[in-house]
Formats: sequence, C-alpha cells, structure tokens
Amino acid sequence: MPDLKCTVQTCVHNYKFLCDLDKIQVGGDTAKTAQETCCDSFQERKEGSYMNAAVSDRSPSDLCSVDCKATECMYNEDCQCHAGKISVEGSDACHCEGTECATFQCR
Repeated sequence: MPDLKCTVQTCVHNYKFLCDLDKIQVGGDTAKTAQETCCDSFQERKEGSYMNAAVSDRSPSDLCSVDCKATECMYNEDCQCHAGKISVEGSDACHCEGTECATFQCR
C-alpha cells in the first residue's frame, strides 16, 4: 500500500494533503506520461460540501490502496500500484482530468 500525498485541494476527499478514501483509482490506460494519468476517484468540492474530518465517518490517511489503469507505468503490477510513495497533483482541478499521478514512470 503506497504512501499517498495529494495536493488536489479541490477534491472532497482531500484533508490536509491526505485522502479519506481507503482506495483510489488512477486512470490513464494509454498513458505514456504523468500528464496523461488522472485520479478517477476525484470529486470536486462544491461550496458548502467541505466536511470536517472530525465529523466524517472516514479518517484521512497517508496510506492508500491504488487501483491503476496506467498499465505502462513501471510501478503497475496487475493494475495495482506498487510504488513506495505516490503523489497525486492538480491543485486547481475541477474534473478528474485536471489531476495526475506525478509518480508515473513509463516502462
């Protein structure tokens, strides 16, 4: 399970650069670069939708299981990410296409 850091502050699952999901999905089945990947689990935080982690039934964590469609990534083994650490980026994203797995390395 990779150590996950996320800079996507516009995602409803982001709390202090951590994700409150136990598992995320990284898209990019034809990706050859990090910019061609995305976090398919992204959900835009709408005004008034922010939940305090103390109120949420989920706890943000730096560890997260990552299902990965980017099969050309060197860390992808049977559609699971096996990188020690990953970084999901896209600070001003409005859609999942505005995010990326910055750890992606083409084989």
